[in-house]
Amino acid sequence: MEMLMPLMIEVIGIYSIIVFANVILSWIVNLSGNTTVRQLYWMTNRFVDPALDPIRRVLRPMTGGLGIDVSPLILILFLQILQRMLRSTL
Repeated sequence: MEMLMPLMIEVIGIYSIIVFANVILSWIVNLSGNTTVRQLYWMTNRFVDPALDPIRRVLRPMTGGLGIDVSPLILILFLQILQRMLRSTL
């Protein structure tokens, strides 16, 4: 298990980058009709949406439909906390 910790920490870091890239791509997709950007956004969405959907289900009633999606921010914060907890066990 101790050998897997560094790998898990790296995977969490890479996943955090994918979540951040998904946020940036969602803005670009709305501003641009570029098919490459759409494909990248679709690919990152397939990785990110399964983790974001439960957060969105909880937040939707709390935000009252404001139109601002803070679920990626919450997910990244959770991933950072998890990463630090794993680092502290090494």
